[in-house]
Amino acid sequence: MPTTKEWFRSGEMEYISIVMHEHCAYRCMSRLGRLGTVQFTDLTPDLTAFQRRYINEVQRCDEMERKLGFFESMLQKYEIEPRQSPQASVFLTKLEADSSGSARQSSMLEEMETLINGKESELQELNSFRENLQRDYNSQIELRYVLEKSRAFFDEADPETRGARNDPVGDTENGSVSQRLDGLRFHFITGTILQEERARFERMVFRSTRGNCLMKFSEIENPIESDSGEDVKKTVFIIFYQAPYVQVKINRICEAFSANLYEIPDLADVAAYESRMTNVHNEIGDRDRVLQKNKIDITSLLNDLAKWLEVYKWTVAREKTIYHVLNHFAADLKGVLRAEGWVISEKKEEVRECIYSVHDAMSRGNGSGSASQLPCSVTTLQKSQWPAMPPTYFETNKFTEVYQLIVDTYGVPRYQEANPAVFYVITFPFLFGVMFGDIGHGVLLFVFSCFIISKERELENQKLDEMTALLYNGRYMLILMGFFSAYCGLLYNDYFAMGLKLFTPTWVADTSDCAEDKCDTVMFNSTGDVYPAGVDPTWHHADNGLLFFNSVKMKMSVIFGVTQMTVGLFLKMMNALHFKEPLDMWFEALPQIIFMLSLFGYMCAIIIYKWLVPWGPDCGRTNCNPPSLITTLINIVLAPGTVEEDQQLYEGQATVQVILLLLAVVQIPLMLIPKPYFLVKRMHAHHGHIRGHRSSVHDPMLSDSGQEIVLEGTGPPGRVDSLPSDAHDEEHSAGDIWIHQAIETIEFCLGCISNTASYLRLWALSLAHSQLATVFLEKALLDLILNEGPLGPIMTFFGYGAFAGITFAVLMVMDNLECFLHALRLHWVEFQSKFYKADGVKFTPVDFEAILEGRQEAV
Repeated sequence: MPTTKEWFRSGEMEYISIVMHEHCAYRCMSRLGRLGTVQFTDLTPDLTAFQRRYINEVQRCDEMERKLGFFESMLQKYEIEPRQSPQASVFLTKLEADSSGSARQSSMLEEMETLINGKESELQELNSFRENLQRDYNSQIELRYVLEKSRAFFDEADPETRGARNDPVGDTENGSVSQRLDGLRFHFITGTILQEERARFERMVFRSTRGNCLMKFSEIENPIESDSGEDVKKTVFIIFYQAPYVQVKINRICEAFSANLYEIPDLADVAAYESRMTNVHNEIGDRDRVLQKNKIDITSLLNDLAKWLEVYKWTVAREKTIYHVLNHFAADLKGVLRAEGWVISEKKEEVRECIYSVHDAMSRGNGSGSASQLPCSVTTLQKSQWPAMPPTYFETNKFTEVYQLIVDTYGVPRYQEANPAVFYVITFPFLFGVMFGDIGHGVLLFVFSCFIISKERELENQKLDEMTALLYNGRYMLILMGFFSAYCGLLYNDYFAMGLKLFTPTWVADTSDCAEDKCDTVMFNSTGDVYPAGVDPTWHHADNGLLFFNSVKMKMSVIFGVTQMTVGLFLKMMNALHFKEPLDMWFEALPQIIFMLSLFGYMCAIIIYKWLVPWGPDCGRTNCNPPSLITTLINIVLAPGTVEEDQQLYEGQATVQVILLLLAVVQIPLMLIPKPYFLVKRMHAHHGHIRGHRSSVHDPMLSDSGQEIVLEGTGPPGRVDSLPSDAHDEEHSAGDIWIHQAIETIEFCLGCISNTASYLRLWALSLAHSQLATVFLEKALLDLILNEGPLGPIMTFFGYGAFAGITFAVLMVMDNLECFLHALRLHWVEFQSKFYKADGVKFTPVDFEAILEGRQEAV
């Protein structure tokens, strides 16, 4: 479990070069993937994917993944759940044990490929047979409906017309049948069409034949399975026409609408009709039995696949990852591969031992008795040879990972930069609680989080939907959010918008002016005591209670905001000390801290001082009326050195405010001038050297981050000489440096005001939450409770349901999300803008366990 110190700054990284024998590369990657401590660099970036050494193996893995995806889609189609995956660590250990032999290892990919190909061929054959059989079965079903509906059309005809029919003419070409009627020869076509296409089909036939046909339609009651497996609604049609040229047009229209045409016997020939109908029923029965047998065979095969599908997928993912990483290695010599990458410093020896042990085992397996025939080495490169800024690595656990995820969503911390997530653990749920403060709502959120935590073992290995996974991953943050919401609700003395009488109130009602125990207005007098914890419940019933709560919450919000921003500035100073950046230390961090404390720190100080002074008639001071703090703050800038007698807080206030104002004003040129001056001076001093030699210049006063500024690299091709900070590959003009610093200074000075004002959202959201809860309580519940009518209890019962439903939907869901987003904004913008660069690169080592569990994206 990581300590706070280890989490505050990212782990130390080193860049290593590994030389290994080609025959040992696969086994080395198998072992390193289990360690999960090395992030490899691509040493062949100029090669395309198809020029890589192991492209054939990667393509074979891609093909197997496609086939496994086909298996998975078939399981979903037949609603068969695959067996749950074992734990990734258990699976990898077993797989490594099974492939420990050299012969087994070399043929693992071939065996897996042969097995998957065989299963795919068998399943495709069964599936293809089922599709063809299903298509014939559907045709027979449609033919049955066509016969039935056509017979119904015939029976509806006029009896005299039916009796006037002459002998039929056998013309069944293109699905049409002709018949002589009263000396005229009529033809008809029967078939089926999609129900939603009926109107368009009918309109098209009518227009193309100019009305020289008779159409009859009848809907099929039961849906019919289409070729895609979906149930569709169809309609039977029969079209009568006379002219032969009309048949060509109708056939083309039927083809355009994908209509199925069927030949039927003469409807007047009852024997032929009955014989055809009997044959159709027999065909349907035979095909249905074969379909059921085919379904049993497919289900049996899929059940067998369901037992091993996840194992197949994980095995292929592991093999593909190994060969994908091997493609990043360089083949400098025949039979030898060279790899480079970042490794956690404290894990470097494990990597070294892993490489040497694999080569030693392979050498003994070859019968040489020595590892000399299989050369290998693990070398640590100097910082001047590092290719880029090191990646950022933090060791987290199930409690801290959600906070680190929130920080990384904004931007990954720079290597060795102060990690804001350490402070998120407390400040994020606390600021949320300030806005969401209510004892009842906080307890509900706390209990809900405890329930999720109690189901942790059941949920950790299950595939969760997006919303459930979101709540599960944030369970430990939610429990703190619920705790701080209940805590702040206790300070506000809010319990579902009601004040709790936890202690003896310090305000006593004065009923001396009341007549006959009835008072229009009740005055409360203070007992002079202090309420032990939180706000006195009397304020919830006072007419000026809202003004009181607004004043308290607004000032609390300002104090919390200035405190958090000041912590951010001290973190900036700590970063400057850690990276040994004197310019950032003396001409940015320190002046900014002084500027912030001189004005806004003083504002918080007088707020607290005003709270602590006992204002009243007998305060023992010259001025016993509390002054307006807003007026005091405005006069610091507009009327320095002047304090009205009725606005004075303490002796010597004017002198102190002048000194603080001068301190703040002096910091502005300190932030604006010295840093760009030294940067430009140093740049000009080295200008001639830079032009005459292809070299990098290192000077802590030249870079704003105390690093080497690389102008023309002298290291090997593809490398840059840099320290863990910004790396500039070109010279900036003096004007750019001055303009950049001016923007930074102006942005900070204005940001102090705007960011402080932004923290007032704590007060606004808390006020909105409290007032919404009050309205829901009064309108949905209290008004009904006070109803003395006969329906009062019933209305109260339903009113409580409405109150609970609205509270859950609006406050526990919508307002919860709103407070979360505002707390997120305060941390991302107001807090992190004071020190956080967020331009780091996350450490993504080759870690089989993380890939299989979905914590790391697969290749």
